[in-house]
Amino acid sequence: MKQPHPEYPPVNGKTYSLFGNSDSTSGYYETIRKLADEVINNNPLTTGFIEEIRIFSRGKRNLRRCLKNNDPGNRMSAILSLIDPQLRKYTEKVDEHLRKLPITKFWDFRLSTTREQYHLYMLEIELTNRLYASEFLKADRKIALMPYCLQDFSVSCKAGKNGFDYQCKHCSKICYQNHASMILEENNIEPYIWMGGDMKQLAKYTLHEKRTFGVLGIACVPELTNGMRTCRKNHIPVVGIPLNGNCCIRWHEEFFPNSIDLEELERMLKQE
Repeated sequence: MKQPHPEYPPVNGKTYSLFGNSDSTSGYYETIRKLADEVINNNPLTTGFIEEIRIFSRGKRNLRRCLKNNDPGNRMSAILSLIDPQLRKYTEKVDEHLRKLPITKFWDFRLSTTREQYHLYMLEIELTNRLYASEFLKADRKIALMPYCLQDFSVSCKAGKNGFDYQCKHCSKICYQNHASMILEENNIEPYIWMGGDMKQLAKYTLHEKRTFGVLGIACVPELTNGMRTCRKNHIPVVGIPLNGNCCIRWHEEFFPNSIDLEELERMLKQE
């Protein structure tokens, strides 16, 4: 019998929340899918196109100018103008966070991500998922990298090192690492809590055995985007699920409970 998913309270991240003003993340996923459909109706879904979005997202000041000027003749500017209004409800705290961010921390690209960059990252994640989902699912060996912050902090986590990295021991019924791990295992994906495993070495070893290799990432939006870019650069098929908010110690002075949309994870893994 399938174990029911844990209760799903809204998560208020430091800068973003996929709940927006709702008690569910379904609205976010419906919105990002619709926006991705509109974007690829007018643009080819290729690694080159996603790379173009990556390069465009680097210019923080230019992004705001593009929104202000709204040049429909500029492809990237038109895409930003399309997605920005519909994604703003999920990134309401970004500007306040940046105003309070110490100058000494602006070097951290994750902490200094602007609102416009968040929106382009969200689109980039969705487009990358679409481009690589089939190749990922067909890979001989598939691993998933989960963050430490998905655990149930009300109990003492019993996760232990097992091969590549730490793995969940299923010690809590309300732990998202537990539920995500079970879903992943049911789909022949090795779930790991990434504490320091060398993914490049694992990929090289797997490919040396002449087995194909794929990665599923779970992380906050800036961290996930960066990890997916690394995989694309190394020609590793990658898909990802963003955390429902950014609640770890990097953003706060302590860890706060976090979650992912488990139904969205299942949907991704059931694609043909």
